[in-house]
Amino acid sequence: MEELKSGFTSAPNYMVADKKVCFQSGEVSFGEQSIKLEPLPLAFLYFLIQHAGEVVSRQALLENVWGNRQVSDDAIRRVVKKIRVALGDDAKEPTYIKTIPMQGYVLIAPVQVVGERKNKGRSNPLSFVAHRLKWQHFLLLQLGLLILFACGAYLYTLQSQRADRLMVQDTKPRIELLTQMSGSEINGSYHPKHNTILFIYRENNDSPFALYRKNLTTGSVHRLSFDSNSYFLAFFSDDGEYVAYSKDTPSGMQSFVAKYDEVGLHDAKLLNFNLAYAYPLSFGEDNDTLYVSAPSSGHNSLKQNAIYSYSISQNQFQQVTFPFVKGRGDYAAKLSPDGRYLAVLRNMSERRYHLLIHDLNQQNIITEVNLSFFASNLVWLKKSSQHLVITSFKGDVYYFDTKTEQLTEQAHSSPGLNDAFYSCGKKCLFMRQHHMNYKDNLEIKNPFSSADITSLAHFPDPNADFNPIYGHQGERIYFTSKNTEHAYIKSLDKNGQEQILHTFNARHIVTRMSLNPEGTKLIGKIEERIFVLDIASKQFTRISLAEEQVGIPHWSQTGQSIYYARLEGVEDVLYRYDLATGKKVRIESGLTERKELANGMSFVTDSDYRLWLETKDGNRKELLQFEQFDFLNWRVQGNYVYWTEAVKLNVYLNRYALDTGKFEQKLLFENSWDTEFSLHPSGDKILVSHSLLADSDLVKVTWP
Repeated sequence: MEELKSGFTSAPNYMVADKKVCFQSGEVSFGEQSIKLEPLPLAFLYFLIQHAGEVVSRQALLENVWGNRQVSDDAIRRVVKKIRVALGDDAKEPTYIKTIPMQGYVLIAPVQVVGERKNKGRSNPLSFVAHRLKWQHFLLLQLGLLILFACGAYLYTLQSQRADRLMVQDTKPRIELLTQMSGSEINGSYHPKHNTILFIYRENNDSPFALYRKNLTTGSVHRLSFDSNSYFLAFFSDDGEYVAYSKDTPSGMQSFVAKYDEVGLHDAKLLNFNLAYAYPLSFGEDNDTLYVSAPSSGHNSLKQNAIYSYSISQNQFQQVTFPFVKGRGDYAAKLSPDGRYLAVLRNMSERRYHLLIHDLNQQNIITEVNLSFFASNLVWLKKSSQHLVITSFKGDVYYFDTKTEQLTEQAHSSPGLNDAFYSCGKKCLFMRQHHMNYKDNLEIKNPFSSADITSLAHFPDPNADFNPIYGHQGERIYFTSKNTEHAYIKSLDKNGQEQILHTFNARHIVTRMSLNPEGTKLIGKIEERIFVLDIASKQFTRISLAEEQVGIPHWSQTGQSIYYARLEGVEDVLYRYDLATGKKVRIESGLTERKELANGMSFVTDSDYRLWLETKDGNRKELLQFEQFDFLNWRVQGNYVYWTEAVKLNVYLNRYALDTGKFEQKLLFENSWDTEFSLHPSGDKILVSHSLLADSDLVKVTWP
């Protein structure tokens, strides 16, 4: 590609649909707006234009764009993303660049040379475009006015399409990029005094999370951490003079407070928390106070976190909230601008969440509101102690009025825009934006297996995929998949034939799927309700009520009934639901799960997360106690109990031998939280949903 080698000094300009691409300046323009592309995305786009309408393979890109350098698929996707941003393209409904799974990319937009330059001693690299233009000139000579009329009709149609598109966009938010790095930017914190964003960033899945900042006035980006530890969270104090941050070290999680200025962080002080698993959430009214989430000091058998007020200078905690719930308790807290109210997010049970407003003057909770979604972030609206915004990773955006106790959903919010961290005005938020293809299903070798594995399947998909399970013979998989508009339960057979079994709200989450012994029905949980899905008829039936707080469902040995636990007060009660009659029978209190295997073995777990084997004489033998109960995922196959465990940023596969009681542990993933897995019937392979690089940016979002 001679033009790439010469730096596009002789390359003409092109119209790619309605966008003008100038290779000399590196700009993509539309009307008065323009975006400048870096050299690598520009070279990528040039190569696509050379082969417009053709599928360009990964190998061709490596040879012609990267100069035979080996790069990851993530790196290629990041470059494509930058081109799509410049062109205003949508990966889900592309009008410019279409991804062809397992093949490559194709430029599907029309291409035309604009102001073609003389190229001495060099043939035109886009000969197919030149040939098309000569043909068009011939038609003009032959058809004259007819062509002019057709062009006029085309331009009228194009303008109409533009007008339609603008009308649609008027109802959607305006999105402006705040960061645009080739990786994943998360956990932002902004302070107007510095006009600077702090954020956590990593370039690829093998990199640790590092602390960065970007000055929005100058556009300069600086790295603020230089060790190999992963940083989790960083946020400004109210006056912008200090920054609190946490990082994962070999000795455990550590939190710090440091002075901040334009040079960087200074005089970092290690916070010697005397509570285990404590992590800071936000500053209080002054620079000496932090709100911290840590295990509740209450004496009960429930394991939940509470909110504490922590004095940095005195190294003292004072408990502020006192949850008594089955979930993980209080995990987010934000003080109102006037210092009177503390907004708190509380996990009541597996997928039930409440918003609490704590009046610090009266020292009591004045509001408690049930949330229909997993809220992840709290932000008080700019200069307001009456309104706050609650957002989720799934794209939920809700406003809450503390006086009227009204919860209002923001229209046109959607998956892909999430985790607001600053209010920049009326209906204006700083948020995180990510593309939805952030998880793929794939097979990996069971690290405990000694079998010689010759191939492992990878199931790439433009959507985000979750919860994969094998069919009973390993002949197909079942999984959930979602994009910005819809979510699906799907099946995929060994021949690559995919089938949609059920479509549901993209903001809802399906978990804990399992297949009945006959392989004809699936059960699982959609949000907090248990469902049954008939695979042949695609009939989808919820069998638990929205008001019920239910546990993980499991099939009986015969497949005629389902076991699940229901929370009654703070007590777990196990029930058996009969599919034929629709009736449920109370079995026993204090149990959370029951699994009956095809070989006649039965296992139960209790409220203290202990696993028991039911013996043939009806007694129970305690096997082990699970240390980690959040997102607990366990399987029994052969002579072993398998379960995954997340330790810091690593995920391990554990197994326990039923005959000897031997415990073993193997590393599955580094720098990951992916704990979902399904064992192949052979026991030699594992099906997982593995995170891709999120490829996210921080953005300013303004709703009309």
